[in-house]
Amino acid sequence: MKRILITLLLSILVLVGCAPSGPNVRPTPDTRDPSVLSERGRHAAAAERWLELAAEQELLQPDRAARARLAAAEAWLQHGRPEQARLAVADLDTNLLMRQDRIRLDLVLAELALIDGDFDTAGWMLAIPSEQIPPELQARFNALAEQLELRDPDSIQARIQRIRNALDRGDFEPDMVLASLLDQPQASLQNALDRAAADEDIALLPWLELAYTARRYLLDNVSRSQAFGDWVRQYAGMGWSAEAAEQSLQAWKATRSRPTHVAVLLPAEGALQRAGEVLRDGLVSAWLALPERQRPRLSFYYLEDRQDAAVGAWFQARDDGVDALIGPLDRRQIAPLLQLPDSGFPMLLLNRPQATPEFIPAIEPVRSISILALPPEEEAELAAVHALVQGYSRALVVARSSDWGTRVADRFIDTFELGGGRVLARADYDAETFDHTDQLEVLLRLEQSERRIATLADVLGQPVEAQAKRRTDVELIFMAAPGGDARQLMPQLRFLDAGDVATYATSHIYSGRGNDRDLQGIQFPASPWLLQDSVTGGLRQQIQQQFPGLSSLALSQLHALGRDAIALLPWLDEMKRDRQLYLAGQVGRLRLSDGVLFERDLPWARIDQGRPVEYSQTP
Repeated sequence: MKRILITLLLSILVLVGCAPSGPNVRPTPDTRDPSVLSERGRHAAAAERWLELAAEQELLQPDRAARARLAAAEAWLQHGRPEQARLAVADLDTNLLMRQDRIRLDLVLAELALIDGDFDTAGWMLAIPSEQIPPELQARFNALAEQLELRDPDSIQARIQRIRNALDRGDFEPDMVLASLLDQPQASLQNALDRAAADEDIALLPWLELAYTARRYLLDNVSRSQAFGDWVRQYAGMGWSAEAAEQSLQAWKATRSRPTHVAVLLPAEGALQRAGEVLRDGLVSAWLALPERQRPRLSFYYLEDRQDAAVGAWFQARDDGVDALIGPLDRRQIAPLLQLPDSGFPMLLLNRPQATPEFIPAIEPVRSISILALPPEEEAELAAVHALVQGYSRALVVARSSDWGTRVADRFIDTFELGGGRVLARADYDAETFDHTDQLEVLLRLEQSERRIATLADVLGQPVEAQAKRRTDVELIFMAAPGGDARQLMPQLRFLDAGDVATYATSHIYSGRGNDRDLQGIQFPASPWLLQDSVTGGLRQQIQQQFPGLSSLALSQLHALGRDAIALLPWLDEMKRDRQLYLAGQVGRLRLSDGVLFERDLPWARIDQGRPVEYSQTP
């Protein structure tokens, strides 16, 4: 027994010796971690720490700084300090945020709007397609949507309920659908439509689908006409015609406010004077086509060739009482204009500022400024995307040796390679030289084939009957060249046995004069204004008879740009709020994807018999 006790005592002493010297305490979480502070309910301290982190990362990691400021705003809202939250996201560059973080910002802005009682803004900020909301944000989104529904007697849910009640009572009138719902964002109508379909609300579903269709194609007359016809065929028993739906839509449009006095800024001298005259003619032509009661008063301000000329015109226009502004054309004059305080009225600038691309995101989307331009790099990017969609992965690039050619070629290459494609080689040609076969032979590796034939002849000691062959690993040729150059390059490419390779370009490949048969088969993104087989293309032919000076493609496009400017002006504010709303314009399908810069979606075209026609191609 004694031996057992001694053994037990020794075992206890060994265990004690192996134990830690101090008490067994769990590690203390980092109290400087803002996430930990929020978990503990210390939201104010978390917000302050997020702002400290944002300040530390502002210069070296601005994207992290932006996310930290967003997290600070969320923490301030949890602490019940909306003004602090508002300051945290003031002037926040949304281009630094990832998609999920942008939705977080929308929810912050929606909550702030609800606190302010601004139900319209809250509704627009919550107009997010349900499938785009990350699961971790779904509960917060639903809570804000329910709060909006409870507090706003004019919310989309309240309007739909009134339509449902009218259907139940039997005093429903189809006109009330578009009158009640057409001003709602497309995403909100899509969410309502999805809920009605899930609930199998058979009575309501057709009318929500009509409202969604009308909003989706609000500024696209051709597509809307077809969509209304499809709706009537699908719901033949509803007793409403496509014509009646169109009349209801036009009646709603007539109630919308629109500018009554528009300032148009144009260059009075310098290299852009002629361009300004053409744009003015397009603008006035579209103005004359409007019903007389919808025509705003136009005041033209002609700018001297000075960098600050637009600023003086802006102050003068404001004193003259204008409620909208279009222009100017000169890139140098735009940047000073952007430094002015918000005018409070819509401003549509028809060029991009002479500055780095990073300057544009600094313009807050809530400001009244929108920018619509026709940069050739944009078309090169579209060409690269189209090539990738079609399955092309290996390309050659032929580019004019100039600033224009470099910018266009570089954008194509950057976009193509970013999407997984590979540019095998590039040839920059001199526009002053007619014969480019030497450069093209190098590009196509014909000279290597010729050297191999010569080497074989030397080895055999006798002539070898063989023909040099071009490289076979190329799938696509992209040409950064205007039409005059391309009419020289294409026959030379065909002569070098590359005529069967798919060739892409920008619309600058087409001269607009109808003598482009040498360009047969070249494909490019083209504005509807250029297409021969479209309604818009027919209008262009009529316009060119009225204005013979529009034989130049560049000038003709500016005329079309002026027409689109007039069409866009009444809808700029709406398009800033509803990023899915687009105008089927003369220079493309136009959408304010980031709230500032118009994005152009262009149909794909192919040169056929010397003229561009729309070309559908499946991968």
